[in-house]
Amino acid sequence: MRLITVLLIVVVSIKGISQNKILSIEASSKESHAAIYSKDDKYVLVADKGNVNVYLPGSDKLYLEIETPYSLIYDIEFDEKNQHVYLAGSYGSFEKNHPIEVWDLKTKSKLFYLEGHQKELRAISLSPGNRLLASVDVDGVLNILDLKSKKIEHTINNKKGLLDVEFSPDGKYLAYCGANKKVTILNSSNYSEVNSFNQKDWVRELAFSPDGNFLASGGHDGILYITDLKSPSFITRVLNVDGWIYSMDFSKDSQFLAVGTSEKLVEIWNVEEEIVHTTLSKVGNGTVVSVNFNAKGDQLLTSNNLSSSVDIWDVTPLNISQIFNFKDESDKTPPQIFVSKPANIVDNRVRYSGDLIPITGLVMDESGVQRLRINGIETPMKDNGNFVINLPLSQGDNYVTIEVTDINENIALKKFIVTRKDLVGGNYNAAEAKNYLFAVGINDYEYWPKLFNAVNDANAVVSVLMGQYDFDFTDIVIIKNEQATRNNIYKGLRSLIEKITPKDNLMIYYSGHGYFDELLNEGYWVPADAKLNSTGDYLSNSDILKIIKNIDSQHTFLVADACFSGSLFGTSNRGYADNVEQYKSRWGLASGRLEVVSDGASGSNSPFTSTLVNYLKENNKEKLPVSQIVQYVKINVAEISDQTPIGNPLKGAGDEGGEFIFYRKN
Repeated sequence: MRLITVLLIVVVSIKGISQNKILSIEASSKESHAAIYSKDDKYVLVADKGNVNVYLPGSDKLYLEIETPYSLIYDIEFDEKNQHVYLAGSYGSFEKNHPIEVWDLKTKSKLFYLEGHQKELRAISLSPGNRLLASVDVDGVLNILDLKSKKIEHTINNKKGLLDVEFSPDGKYLAYCGANKKVTILNSSNYSEVNSFNQKDWVRELAFSPDGNFLASGGHDGILYITDLKSPSFITRVLNVDGWIYSMDFSKDSQFLAVGTSEKLVEIWNVEEEIVHTTLSKVGNGTVVSVNFNAKGDQLLTSNNLSSSVDIWDVTPLNISQIFNFKDESDKTPPQIFVSKPANIVDNRVRYSGDLIPITGLVMDESGVQRLRINGIETPMKDNGNFVINLPLSQGDNYVTIEVTDINENIALKKFIVTRKDLVGGNYNAAEAKNYLFAVGINDYEYWPKLFNAVNDANAVVSVLMGQYDFDFTDIVIIKNEQATRNNIYKGLRSLIEKITPKDNLMIYYSGHGYFDELLNEGYWVPADAKLNSTGDYLSNSDILKIIKNIDSQHTFLVADACFSGSLFGTSNRGYADNVEQYKSRWGLASGRLEVVSDGASGSNSPFTSTLVNYLKENNKEKLPVSQIVQYVKINVAEISDQTPIGNPLKGAGDEGGEFIFYRKN
């Protein structure tokens, strides 16, 4: 049920606008029932009884005359491109066919006409995108036509005369009214009734606010009804107007509503404050049958049923915000989209815990943003382009698509994935997990300079993990020297994809030469058989990360003792959390950033691996998190050498905030 809130309003006329008439356009007939601006403000159209006269803004000289068979025109509608004009009216009281005519302003010719009404048409309305055309006649027939097929899609016979029909700006609703003293709101997708309410007398006029928040209605009872479409119960405010209401139009910023009445005046209401901001008096000699704000918001067009002139008024003191600039066919630049929350979106993916995520950001375009949709939902924006919407999340991957359209129909898209993992942890059991180790050590290069300690380093890591931690020799693979070809390393890593389960863990260790290609901003491991200056022989960080991303382990820890290994890493600002072992992790530790690192004295270990192995040997804690290993090695290697290790989650490899915990053997 709809709720009507009755308010007692003291109407105050604030003389913010003087009776400043910019221009009067003289018509040959006193029955100028319709007068509007085109949506881009390029034309002023005046229905001069049965014909339509076209003027350029600021001029009373006739630009074009459209001659029609109508005896009287009641309504004019522009399509979204401001090229085609739709006309509704009467061919004469004795005629049995009153079609809708469609004219092309550029070619100055009639394109076609649409039949369907046996009585004179009083109003028409185009849906957003120009897919549908709604029309009503004085016999009470409402037709909805599909403009592509030119066929009637739906008909409602009200039996009492209908006087107005309007689509909402978002196309969600279709409203109509008339002599049945009732306003009916339909769902435009299936034409089911969403809401309806009665007024005390005939309802002559409807107007949706451009922001889609309100529906204004009024008629012979002299009451202005403002229905809040965003409220669950469609709450309606009731405001008193001086005279019968015959015409209405919202300013393009939805702040003001101009109301034309039977008392030769126009009241301009401040919708939010519920007061009359300005009254334009002596608007012609009779009823004000047409009011229309221009797109820029500085002019108001009015016409009167007993005056041959159509007047244009200066309304700049209202300070109406200009929402959209006019269309510019040369503009091919899409809007810009900036997302501030969720933060830290890496490789178009972010992890979030909870059933509702706030998406906040900013959209910008020089021409003006027309529409914002997030996952298909029309999303409101503030004047500065900021937006916020709360999206429900299901478990697993949730796809987010932000679509922004500017006034010139340029479209920008931003897509990312929100992975929901609630903070209750998973089903990981460290006691049942297998810990795999894949180690590579290369001293004897075929073309590159030989190294002294890479094999020793790999052996030392294998020894300490197998001797003191929960790594079994059956789950360890070590590739050394001539065995460490690109093909063998790649195939060995790739085989882990099928071997390792989500309940298992993996550590990868590499000790050998590294290479960084500044042109491609890419780091590489150098296999034993790789030639100099031949990146095709190397194993890229991208390939390594791709394999790691596809290994569905609980935890993966990559340790690289090679030059230029720092390009493997993203950034991290997270701290240690309780129950962290229950979340998947993809961590890495490298012996240096984008720099050359030391191999150490012959027959020993490198400074990096020596520090790592000694820390693992001397540790007496039952559980040793990766973050502590990383922190210790980074600090101590930097103190004893000129290299700076780096340790962070691996970029784009599927890290979800967890940590690999090393358990000492009992």
